[in-house]
Amino acid sequence: MKKFATVTVSGQKLELDAPGLKIQRPSGKGPYVFWSAPPAAIAAGFRPKNVRLHPDWDDPADFDRIARECREWQAKVVAWGSGEAVHRAPVPGTLGALAEEYQRADDSPFHAVRLSTRSTYLRWLKLLAPYGDVRLVDVDHGRLSDWYAELGQPEEGDQEPRRRRASSGLQMLRILFRFGAERSIAECSRLLDLAMSPDFDMKPVRREPMSAENAERFVDCALSIGDVRMALAQACQFELGLRQSEVIGEWVPIQPDDGPGPDDIVFQRQRWTGGLTFDMPVLAGIDLSTHPLVAQCLELIEDKRGPVVVREDGRPFDRFTFSRRWRAVAKAAGLPDHVQNMDSRKRE
Repeated sequence: MKKFATVTVSGQKLELDAPGLKIQRPSGKGPYVFWSAPPAAIAAGFRPKNVRLHPDWDDPADFDRIARECREWQAKVVAWGSGEAVHRAPVPGTLGALAEEYQRADDSPFHAVRLSTRSTYLRWLKLLAPYGDVRLVDVDHGRLSDWYAELGQPEEGDQEPRRRRASSGLQMLRILFRFGAERSIAECSRLLDLAMSPDFDMKPVRREPMSAENAERFVDCALSIGDVRMALAQACQFELGLRQSEVIGEWVPIQPDDGPGPDDIVFQRQRWTGGLTFDMPVLAGIDLSTHPLVAQCLELIEDKRGPVVVREDGRPFDRFTFSRRWRAVAKAAGLPDHVQNMDSRKRE
Protein backbone atom coordinates (compact mmCIF):
# COMPACT_ATOMS: atom_id res chain seq x y z
CA MET A 1 0.00 0.00 0.00
CA LYS A 2 1.31 3.44 -0.93
CA LYS A 3 2.19 5.66 2.02
CA PHE A 4 1.35 9.36 1.96
CA ALA A 5 3.21 12.11 3.76
CA THR A 6 1.04 14.32 5.94
CA VAL A 7 1.89 18.02 6.07
CA THR A 8 -0.04 20.93 7.57
CA VAL A 9 0.26 24.14 5.55
CA SER A 10 -1.51 27.35 6.60
CA GLY A 11 -3.89 25.33 8.73
CA GLN A 12 -4.71 22.92 5.90
CA LYS A 13 -3.82 19.25 6.30
CA LEU A 14 -2.37 17.77 3.12
CA GLU A 15 -1.71 14.16 2.18
CA LEU A 16 1.08 14.03 -0.37
CA ASP A 17 2.40 11.27 -2.59
CA ALA A 18 5.95 12.41 -1.85
CA PRO A 19 8.35 9.51 -1.24
CA GLY A 20 11.47 10.56 0.61
CA LEU A 21 10.04 13.87 1.83
CA LYS A 22 11.62 14.99 5.11
CA ILE A 23 10.88 18.07 7.19
CA GLN A 24 13.13 19.14 10.04
CA ARG A 25 12.41 22.05 12.35
CA PRO A 26 15.68 23.27 13.87
CA SER A 27 15.28 25.28 17.05
CA GLY A 28 14.85 28.96 16.28
CA LYS A 29 14.75 28.43 12.53
CA GLY A 30 12.14 27.81 9.89
CA PRO A 31 11.30 24.34 8.57
CA TYR A 32 14.04 22.62 6.57
CA VAL A 33 12.42 20.63 3.78
CA PHE A 34 14.33 18.10 1.74
CA TRP A 35 14.13 14.86 -0.19
CA SER A 36 16.23 12.03 1.18
CA ALA A 37 17.38 9.05 -0.86
CA PRO A 38 16.59 5.60 0.58
CA PRO A 39 19.33 4.40 2.98
CA ALA A 40 19.94 1.27 0.90
CA ALA A 41 20.52 3.37 -2.23
CA ILE A 42 22.90 5.69 -0.37
CA ALA A 43 24.84 2.70 0.96
CA ALA A 44 25.09 1.39 -2.61
CA GLY A 45 26.55 4.68 -3.81
CA PHE A 46 23.62 6.79 -5.03
CA ARG A 47 24.23 10.52 -4.94
CA PRO A 48 23.05 13.06 -3.95
CA LYS A 49 21.97 11.82 -0.55
CA ASN A 50 19.66 14.77 0.09
CA VAL A 51 18.12 17.52 -2.04
CA ARG A 52 16.95 20.76 -0.44
CA LEU A 53 13.42 21.78 -1.42
CA HIS A 54 11.89 25.25 -1.18
CA PRO A 55 8.13 25.19 -0.69
CA ASP A 56 5.93 28.25 -0.29
CA TRP A 57 4.50 27.76 3.18
CA ASP A 58 1.76 30.30 2.45
CA ASP A 59 0.52 28.35 -0.55
CA PRO A 60 -0.74 24.79 -0.01
CA ALA A 61 -0.95 24.30 -3.79
CA ASP A 62 2.83 24.67 -4.07
CA PHE A 63 3.24 21.38 -2.23
CA ASP A 64 1.97 19.60 -5.34
CA ARG A 65 5.23 20.74 -6.94
CA ILE A 66 7.23 19.54 -3.91
CA ALA A 67 5.55 16.13 -4.10
CA ARG A 68 6.28 15.93 -7.82
CA GLU A 69 9.97 16.70 -7.22
CA CYS A 70 10.12 13.94 -4.61
CA ARG A 71 8.59 11.45 -7.03
CA GLU A 72 11.03 12.51 -9.75
CA TRP A 73 14.03 11.97 -7.46
CA GLN A 74 12.61 8.64 -6.31
CA ALA A 75 12.27 7.60 -9.96
CA LYS A 76 15.95 8.47 -10.46
CA VAL A 77 16.85 6.13 -7.62
CA VAL A 78 14.88 3.32 -9.28
CA ALA A 79 16.50 4.04 -12.65
CA TRP A 80 19.95 4.13 -11.04
CA GLY A 81 19.33 0.80 -9.34
CA SER A 82 18.32 -0.77 -12.65
CA GLY A 83 21.45 0.48 -14.39
CA GLU A 84 19.71 3.13 -16.49
CA ALA A 85 21.20 6.54 -17.08
CA VAL A 86 20.27 8.95 -14.31
CA HIS A 87 20.89 12.55 -13.38
CA ARG A 88 24.04 13.07 -11.33
CA ALA A 89 24.88 16.11 -9.28
CA PRO A 90 26.47 18.61 -11.70
CA VAL A 91 30.22 19.11 -11.62
CA PRO A 92 31.23 22.28 -9.74
CA GLY A 93 32.19 25.13 -12.01
CA THR A 94 29.87 24.10 -14.84
CA LEU A 95 26.79 25.76 -16.25
CA GLY A 96 24.72 22.92 -14.79
CA ALA A 97 26.09 23.62 -11.31
CA LEU A 98 25.24 27.31 -11.66
CA ALA A 99 21.71 26.44 -12.78
CA GLU A 100 21.31 24.05 -9.85
CA GLU A 101 22.54 26.69 -7.40
CA TYR A 102 20.12 29.23 -8.85
CA GLN A 103 17.20 26.86 -8.21
CA ARG A 104 18.34 25.58 -4.79
CA ALA A 105 19.96 28.52 -2.95
CA ASP A 106 17.84 29.84 -0.12
CA ASP A 107 18.39 33.46 -1.16
CA SER A 108 17.93 32.90 -4.89
CA PRO A 109 15.48 35.27 -6.61
CA PHE A 110 14.05 32.15 -8.23
CA HIS A 111 11.96 31.59 -5.09
CA ALA A 112 10.63 35.16 -5.04
CA VAL A 113 9.02 35.26 -8.49
CA ARG A 114 5.42 34.36 -9.17
CA LEU A 115 4.58 30.71 -9.79
CA SER A 116 3.79 31.40 -13.45
CA THR A 117 7.18 33.09 -13.89
CA ARG A 118 8.93 30.23 -12.12
CA SER A 119 7.27 27.80 -14.49
CA THR A 120 8.53 29.84 -17.45
CA TYR A 121 12.08 29.88 -16.02
CA LEU A 122 12.01 26.10 -15.61
CA ARG A 123 11.09 25.72 -19.28
CA TRP A 124 13.97 28.02 -20.21
CA LEU A 125 16.37 26.07 -18.02
CA LYS A 126 15.47 22.90 -19.91
CA LEU A 127 16.63 24.61 -23.10
CA LEU A 128 20.08 24.98 -21.53
CA ALA A 129 20.30 21.41 -20.22
CA PRO A 130 22.40 20.14 -23.18
CA TYR A 131 25.14 22.60 -22.18
CA GLY A 132 25.13 21.73 -18.47
CA ASP A 133 28.49 19.91 -18.51
CA VAL A 134 30.37 22.85 -20.05
CA ARG A 135 32.77 24.55 -17.65
CA LEU A 136 32.12 28.26 -17.18
CA VAL A 137 35.81 29.00 -17.70
CA ASP A 138 35.54 27.50 -21.19
CA VAL A 139 32.62 29.67 -22.28
CA ASP A 140 33.53 32.57 -24.57
CA HIS A 141 31.72 34.78 -27.04
CA GLY A 142 32.04 32.18 -29.77
CA ARG A 143 30.47 29.46 -27.66
CA LEU A 144 27.59 31.71 -26.61
CA SER A 145 27.04 32.52 -30.29
CA ASP A 146 26.96 28.81 -31.11
CA TRP A 147 24.39 28.14 -28.38
CA TYR A 148 22.25 31.05 -29.54
CA ALA A 149 22.34 29.74 -33.12
CA GLU A 150 21.58 26.16 -32.05
CA LEU A 151 18.61 27.21 -29.93
CA GLY A 152 17.21 29.13 -32.86
CA GLN A 153 17.53 26.32 -35.39
CA PRO A 154 14.26 25.77 -37.31
CA GLU A 155 12.23 22.70 -36.49
CA GLU A 156 12.47 19.88 -39.00
CA GLY A 157 10.47 20.79 -42.08
CA ASP A 158 10.37 24.52 -41.25
CA GLN A 159 12.43 27.31 -42.74
CA GLU A 160 11.94 30.05 -40.16
CA PRO A 161 14.45 30.21 -37.28
CA ARG A 162 12.98 29.94 -33.80
CA ARG A 163 14.13 33.33 -32.61
CA ARG A 164 11.84 33.39 -29.61
CA ARG A 165 13.34 30.11 -28.41
CA ALA A 166 16.87 31.43 -28.88
CA SER A 167 15.99 34.65 -27.06
CA SER A 168 14.47 32.70 -24.17
CA GLY A 169 17.64 30.64 -23.77
CA LEU A 170 19.86 33.72 -23.85
CA GLN A 171 17.62 35.54 -21.37
CA MET A 172 17.97 32.59 -18.99
CA LEU A 173 21.75 32.67 -19.39
CA ARG A 174 21.73 36.36 -18.46
CA ILE A 175 19.65 35.60 -15.37
CA LEU A 176 22.04 32.82 -14.32
CA PHE A 177 25.18 34.90 -14.94
CA ARG A 178 23.73 37.88 -13.06
CA PHE A 179 22.85 35.59 -10.15
CA GLY A 180 26.39 34.21 -10.14
CA ALA A 181 28.01 37.64 -10.48
CA GLU A 182 26.09 38.97 -7.48
CA ARG A 183 27.49 36.06 -5.45
CA SER A 184 31.03 36.40 -6.82
CA ILE A 185 30.89 32.98 -8.48
CA ALA A 186 33.96 32.63 -10.69
CA GLU A 187 33.58 33.67 -14.35
CA CYS A 188 30.03 34.96 -14.00
CA SER A 189 30.81 38.69 -14.21
CA ARG A 190 32.79 38.10 -17.40
CA LEU A 191 30.06 35.92 -18.86
CA LEU A 192 27.35 38.43 -18.00
CA ASP A 193 29.22 41.09 -19.98
CA LEU A 194 29.50 38.70 -22.93
CA ALA A 195 25.82 37.72 -22.78
CA MET A 196 24.78 41.39 -22.74
CA SER A 197 26.62 42.02 -26.01
CA PRO A 198 24.56 43.78 -28.70
CA ASP A 199 25.75 41.05 -31.05
CA PHE A 200 22.86 38.97 -29.73
CA ASP A 201 19.80 40.47 -31.36
CA MET A 202 17.02 39.63 -28.94
CA LYS A 203 14.45 41.88 -30.59
CA PRO A 204 11.55 39.68 -31.62
CA VAL A 205 10.57 39.37 -35.23
CA ARG A 206 7.95 42.00 -36.00
CA ARG A 207 4.67 40.28 -35.45
CA GLU A 208 1.82 40.76 -37.85
CA PRO A 209 -1.46 42.02 -36.37
CA MET A 210 -4.38 39.67 -36.81
CA SER A 211 -6.22 40.50 -40.02
CA ALA A 212 -9.90 39.83 -40.68
CA GLU A 213 -8.88 37.23 -43.24
CA ASN A 214 -6.68 35.33 -40.79
CA ALA A 215 -9.27 35.57 -38.01
CA GLU A 216 -11.87 34.07 -40.34
CA ARG A 217 -9.49 31.33 -41.44
CA PHE A 218 -8.77 30.43 -37.82
CA VAL A 219 -12.45 30.37 -36.83
CA ASP A 220 -13.43 28.32 -39.89
CA CYS A 221 -10.65 25.81 -39.23
CA ALA A 222 -11.51 25.47 -35.53
CA LEU A 223 -15.19 24.93 -36.35
CA SER A 224 -14.34 22.38 -39.03
CA ILE A 225 -12.57 20.21 -36.44
CA GLY A 226 -15.31 20.68 -33.86
CA ASP A 227 -13.40 23.06 -31.55
CA VAL A 228 -16.18 25.63 -31.11
CA ARG A 229 -14.79 27.14 -27.90
CA MET A 230 -11.37 27.79 -29.45
CA ALA A 231 -13.12 29.40 -32.41
CA LEU A 232 -15.15 31.56 -30.02
CA ALA A 233 -12.02 32.58 -28.13
CA GLN A 234 -10.45 33.90 -31.33
CA ALA A 235 -13.68 35.56 -32.40
CA CYS A 236 -14.03 37.35 -29.06
CA GLN A 237 -10.44 38.54 -29.06
CA PHE A 238 -10.69 39.88 -32.61
CA GLU A 239 -14.18 41.36 -32.72
CA LEU A 240 -14.54 42.44 -29.07
CA GLY A 241 -10.98 43.73 -28.72
CA LEU A 242 -10.17 41.56 -25.70
CA ARG A 243 -6.78 40.35 -24.53
CA GLN A 244 -6.09 36.65 -24.16
CA SER A 245 -6.17 36.91 -20.35
CA GLU A 246 -9.54 38.69 -20.48
CA VAL A 247 -10.99 35.80 -22.46
CA ILE A 248 -9.48 32.68 -20.87
CA GLY A 249 -8.84 34.05 -17.36
CA GLU A 250 -6.22 32.51 -15.09
CA TRP A 251 -5.81 29.96 -12.31
CA VAL A 252 -4.58 31.40 -9.00
CA PRO A 253 -3.76 29.60 -5.73
CA ILE A 254 -6.47 29.67 -3.08
CA GLN A 255 -5.20 31.56 -0.04
CA PRO A 256 -5.88 30.16 3.45
CA ASP A 257 -7.72 33.34 4.50
CA ASP A 258 -9.82 33.50 1.34
CA GLY A 259 -11.51 30.17 0.79
CA PRO A 260 -13.52 29.41 -2.36
CA GLY A 261 -17.13 30.48 -2.58
CA PRO A 262 -20.02 28.21 -3.59
CA ASP A 263 -19.96 29.47 -7.18
CA ASP A 264 -16.19 29.43 -7.63
CA ILE A 265 -14.54 27.11 -10.14
CA VAL A 266 -11.82 25.21 -8.29
CA PHE A 267 -9.25 22.70 -9.45
CA GLN A 268 -6.29 21.33 -7.47
CA ARG A 269 -6.58 24.07 -4.84
CA GLN A 270 -6.62 26.80 -7.46
CA ARG A 271 -9.45 29.19 -8.31
CA TRP A 272 -10.32 30.33 -11.83
CA THR A 273 -10.76 34.06 -12.15
CA GLY A 274 -10.72 36.98 -14.56
CA GLY A 275 -12.06 35.25 -17.66
CA LEU A 276 -15.01 35.89 -19.92
CA THR A 277 -18.38 34.39 -18.97
CA PHE A 278 -21.56 34.27 -21.00
CA ASP A 279 -23.44 36.68 -18.70
CA MET A 280 -20.88 39.50 -18.96
CA PRO A 281 -22.21 42.65 -20.70
CA VAL A 282 -19.22 42.72 -23.04
CA LEU A 283 -20.60 39.54 -24.61
CA ALA A 284 -24.27 39.34 -23.60
CA GLY A 285 -24.99 42.93 -24.66
CA ILE A 286 -23.38 43.04 -28.09
CA ASP A 287 -25.12 43.47 -31.41
CA LEU A 288 -24.48 40.13 -33.11
CA SER A 289 -25.19 41.60 -36.53
CA THR A 290 -21.96 43.59 -36.27
CA HIS A 291 -19.94 40.70 -34.84
CA PRO A 292 -20.39 37.90 -37.39
CA LEU A 293 -17.61 35.61 -36.11
CA VAL A 294 -18.89 35.71 -32.54
CA ALA A 295 -22.46 35.17 -33.78
CA GLN A 296 -21.38 32.20 -35.90
CA CYS A 297 -19.80 30.50 -32.87
CA LEU A 298 -22.58 31.29 -30.40
CA GLU A 299 -25.16 29.67 -32.66
CA LEU A 300 -23.36 26.35 -32.17
CA ILE A 301 -23.32 26.47 -28.36
CA GLU A 302 -26.48 25.34 -26.58
CA ASP A 303 -25.42 25.71 -22.94
CA LYS A 304 -24.46 29.37 -22.56
CA ARG A 305 -23.53 29.35 -18.91
CA GLY A 306 -20.27 29.85 -17.08
CA PRO A 307 -16.88 30.42 -18.72
CA VAL A 308 -16.90 31.02 -22.45
CA VAL A 309 -13.66 29.21 -23.29
CA VAL A 310 -13.26 25.74 -21.78
CA ARG A 311 -11.47 22.52 -22.58
CA GLU A 312 -13.23 19.37 -23.73
CA ASP A 313 -13.66 18.32 -20.09
CA GLY A 314 -15.43 21.60 -19.29
CA ARG A 315 -12.59 23.11 -17.27
CA PRO A 316 -11.20 26.55 -18.19
CA PHE A 317 -7.82 26.54 -19.89
CA ASP A 318 -4.53 27.42 -18.27
CA ARG A 319 -2.50 29.76 -20.44
CA PHE A 320 0.09 27.19 -21.53
CA THR A 321 -2.48 24.62 -22.64
CA PHE A 322 -4.47 27.32 -24.43
CA SER A 323 -1.38 28.64 -26.22
CA ARG A 324 -0.39 25.18 -27.44
CA ARG A 325 -3.91 24.45 -28.63
CA TRP A 326 -4.24 27.84 -30.33
CA ARG A 327 -0.96 27.37 -32.19
CA ALA A 328 -2.00 23.88 -33.36
CA VAL A 329 -5.24 25.26 -34.82
CA ALA A 330 -3.42 28.25 -36.32
CA LYS A 331 -0.96 25.92 -38.02
CA ALA A 332 -3.79 23.76 -39.36
CA ALA A 333 -5.45 26.91 -40.67
CA GLY A 334 -2.30 27.89 -42.52
CA LEU A 335 -1.53 31.00 -40.46
CA PRO A 336 2.16 31.96 -40.53
CA ASP A 337 4.16 31.64 -37.32
CA HIS A 338 4.61 35.41 -36.97
CA VAL A 339 0.85 35.76 -36.47
CA GLN A 340 0.42 35.25 -32.75
CA ASN A 341 -2.52 35.10 -30.41
CA MET A 342 -1.30 38.10 -28.43
CA ASP A 343 -1.90 40.20 -31.56
CA SER A 344 -5.48 39.00 -31.97
CA ARG A 345 -7.25 42.22 -31.05
CA LYS A 346 -8.76 43.95 -34.06
CA ARG A 347 -6.92 47.06 -35.22
CA GLU A 348 -9.16 49.87 -36.40
